Amino acid sequence: MCPQATAYRGIDLVPSSALSEVDARAVASVSVGSLPPGVTLTGNTFSGTPTTAGMTTFTLTVQKEDVPAESMVCMMTVKTAPTPTRIQGVDRYDQAAKVSASQFTMGSNLVYVASGEKFADALSAGSVAGVQGAPLLLTQAGALPASTRAELTRLSPDDIVVVGGAASVSEAVVADLTASFGDATVTRVWGADRYAGSRALIADPMFGVPVATEVYVAAGNTFPDALAASPAAIAVNGPVLLVDGTATAATPAEIGLLTDLGTTTVRIAGGPLTVSQGIQDSLGADLFSVTRASGPDRYSGAVAVNQAFTTASTFYLASGEVFPDALSAAPVAGEQGAPVYLVQKHCVPKPVLQEIVRLEPTKIVILGGDATLSSQVDMLKPC
Repeated sequence: MCPQATAYRGIDLVPSSALSEVDARAVASVSVGSLPPGVTLTGNTFSGTPTTAGMTTFTLTVQKEDVPAESMVCMMTVKTAPTPTRIQGVDRYDQAAKVSASQFTMGSNLVYVASGEKFADALSAGSVAGVQGAPLLLTQAGALPASTRAELTRLSPDDIVVVGGAASVSEAVVADLTASFGDATVTRVWGADRYAGSRALIADPMFGVPVATEVYVAAGNTFPDALAASPAAIAVNGPVLLVDGTATAATPAEIGLLTDLGTTTVRIAGGPLTVSQGIQDSLGADLFSVTRASGPDRYSGAVAVNQAFTTASTFYLASGEVFPDALSAAPVAGEQGAPVYLVQKHCVPKPVLQEIVRLEPTKIVILGGDATLSSQVDMLKPC
């Protein structure tokens, strides 16, 4: 069997067998031509890291005991991954404004605003804003940052939706928005806690998600799973519902919301340690079709969630350790049909690099500056 047809310079091959079936006495070898530089065939297994871009053709010959040798012509194209670009601001508020401006170049009739100091409300807003085709900006609790004000002026919305209660976005900020953008209607959507807030926003008749046959469920007490799940949810016109992942079962309010949305499929983002098995079981008790996407860590978990994407011309990389730089990315990624992957500060986990091979993006965008993700991420250094 030939190795993978497409590979990338500097990204490890997924080891694969040269044999179509297990045969301890068979020996595979390259009889004509040669493997791409950096690729090896050892013990009948293709592996290695391509070092040179280009197309290589070679003949693979398999010799079995007492059977004539079999040969096939193989071809491998080694590509060079796109050089990543960055969207980076001087702080989390300027970052959100720059993320918004990267996609919503012609303005937007609707804009969502959430706290940049806490992640829960922005995580709730990301997928909903994406379904509505609107950007998400961030604010301080007590004052509207200058960069957010400037982006709102540029966007010139008819409606501004403030997500979260007064403890997250003060009445002073709402009053400032109302006074400064007099042509826009300012509406606050909130709940008693982050979970009620998530339900309230999704259910809002004007600014929520009216119908969703597929809904993603993620823990609301941590950010990585919901962050990665938001673009995948937007791709199916569904929201991310935040839940208390430590609960032993889904609440009646959560089940009622899903029923009202017409949901048939629930996709849980994260393993049982973040969203309990009890929640999964209760949702699947003759109510909904439930699947779970998870991995041994947050980076592999995001990869599992993003298997929903079969193609993507743009590929976002965000920190899996700190949340601010990527909070506003969900609506932008959703508009582009692009996934968001999580990476470490100084390297890109190998499962994420394999996604570059799978999706073959033409553009890779790093969210945040060097303080969040170092220059080694620009070089796609593997972890």
